[in-house]
Amino acid sequence: MTERKEGLWEKIYSPVIFSLAIRNLKLNKTRTLLSMVGIIIGVLAICGMGMVGAGFSENINEMISDDANMLMLTSIEEKNIDGRVVHGFNDNDVSDIEAAVQTVTSSYIIIEANAGTKYVTVDRDGTVAMLGGMSEEGLEAVLEKELKEGTLPRSAGGVVVLEDYAEKHNLHVNSRISTTDAYGDKVTLRVTGIMESNPMTENMAAQSDMCFLFGTLELYENLLGTNDDLYTQVAVKVDDALLLNPLEEAVERGMNGKAYKDSDDTVSITNTYDMVDSLNEVLDLTNLFTLIISGISLLVASISIVNVMMMSVKERTKEIGILRSIGTRRKQILQMFIYEAGIIGLVGAGIGVVLSCAAVPILMIIMMDTAKYMLAPSVLAYIPLGILIGVSVCLAAGLYPAMKAARLNPVEAMAND
Repeated sequence: MTERKEGLWEKIYSPVIFSLAIRNLKLNKTRTLLSMVGIIIGVLAICGMGMVGAGFSENINEMISDDANMLMLTSIEEKNIDGRVVHGFNDNDVSDIEAAVQTVTSSYIIIEANAGTKYVTVDRDGTVAMLGGMSEEGLEAVLEKELKEGTLPRSAGGVVVLEDYAEKHNLHVNSRISTTDAYGDKVTLRVTGIMESNPMTENMAAQSDMCFLFGTLELYENLLGTNDDLYTQVAVKVDDALLLNPLEEAVERGMNGKAYKDSDDTVSITNTYDMVDSLNEVLDLTNLFTLIISGISLLVASISIVNVMMMSVKERTKEIGILRSIGTRRKQILQMFIYEAGIIGLVGAGIGVVLSCAAVPILMIIMMDTAKYMLAPSVLAYIPLGILIGVSVCLAAGLYPAMKAARLNPVEAMAND
């Protein structure tokens, strides 16, 4: 009669040995809990920091995703107008930019914009406002999706304000803001819309209490008196972000000549897709650094597990000898201690993950004012990762004590007091 060969699962799992491992952990509850504490803290740190970092990345990408398919152009060429040296794009420059863009794509939006500061009175309080004036196409392309309520300004008397500033100063649609025009005459602006804030604008407004106003180019010219027919900035928006690199090269050749980014350039070009890519690289490095720091706690935990299990081997030397004397094989002794380490890792990692899932939404609300990113795939990926790391660390830490226990001489072990 031939002996049946053990299958892979039977080699890995033994119900009897597993029951012994559970019994041993229950008999030494205090030591078991102390072993788990390090794993719980380590997994909590890795999952918590990783999930918050991934959530922050999701938040940043969401904030700039709509604007990540734009080329931002700034004029660095000096122009002489009525004896004054100024910088900006005139209509001929815009036509040259458009001609360069058309060599790459026919689907695009040219956005002419101006930006400057203006003293305004809001709710009887005076403050400095950052005023942005854009063409009608620009307002629709940049602001329309961000409108929380109201409409875009269609005349020189309307403005859009940020949500956080509106709430702070009790502004709503049809509220009035007082200021003066370029000649010092009093002008009253009407709030036509409230623009949804994001963490970046909230932070800027919180630090300076600056009012951000967005309106038409005509409004900008009326309030700041810029009659030079120049735009401080021109943006090119396309549907496909992959077109930005060839677009950048085409505009570079068309506006700056054949030399690529040399000292004689007349236009500075910012590729927002590259900015997003660079930002993601920085965030990834930051997340990696926090994971490495968190991993130190797991390293400490693994050393603790080795010490605890070595003590367990020493205390149970006689028990191991008895088990060997009644036919328990070395492999089964090895399995018993590996099971114990694995159970400690699985339970400890599970508790660490549960604590992370409880703490991370609170941290997200504090840092980003929302917990919606908790369900993002990049955030949820840290749950199995935390469990895998926790169990792996415990198994690795338990391997040496398990091998030491399996190599004990049965006779010498039974004689041990």
